[in-house]
Amino acid sequence: MSPRVLLLAGHEPTGRAGLLADVAAVRARGGLPVAVPTAQTAQGTATFTWLASAPRILAAQVAAACELGPLHAVKWGMVPGPAQLAAASRALAGMDAWWVVDPVVRTSRGESLSRLSARGYLALAGPRVVLTPNLDEAAWLLRRPVARTVDEAVEAATALARYGFGAVLVKGGHLPDVEGLADVLATPARVRVLHGKWLARTPGRRGTGCRLASALATELGRGRTLDTAVRAARELVVRYLRTGTE
Repeated sequence: MSPRVLLLAGHEPTGRAGLLADVAAVRARGGLPVAVPTAQTAQGTATFTWLASAPRILAAQVAAACELGPLHAVKWGMVPGPAQLAAASRALAGMDAWWVVDPVVRTSRGESLSRLSARGYLALAGPRVVLTPNLDEAAWLLRRPVARTVDEAVEAATALARYGFGAVLVKGGHLPDVEGLADVLATPARVRVLHGKWLARTPGRRGTGCRLASALATELGRGRTLDTAVRAARELVVRYLRTGTE
């Protein structure tokens, strides 16, 4: 089956991150992307600005996507503010599909991408919702210092899972793990530390979090188990970092 995956994210025209990166990841996993921009962004070496999508057109695009066929998964990325969150949520009300929520609130250089509060992202929690924050985003959501050890990352993932998410995948990034990298996957039933090899990233290879969340949504929409879907998503990111292609 080729799952239809709704992608709600900011449009970054070069495809280094955001909506175009999401589309590439979904296609790489054999899915059918439905791309709805939550914002238009300009992110160059000196230029940075963004404009949120009008809630009315955002809701209409989501509604139209639902009319044209079933959606098997939804990936939430950049959400500019409460109005866009409310519009998309209303349009998706009653839909039975996996959601993957990637709380993109800042660029890799630290520029703000959202006016949404942590409470707004946490309100998306549900039994079929997977939250995929990096260490900085997890700290922002929990209003605590950034985790610096694997044990602290485990604590953060566990604390976020208590909000009612079906699973939380905290992306370890540069955690000083003995094997170089450790992501943490927490569900209501268990917590797992996922080890891996740290890979250097060239400046042009951004959007790893976008790609991971979109690949994860695709695999969950296909009916894969959580563990299998997470493994496939991590493999896609490894391939991207090594080759520049999904």
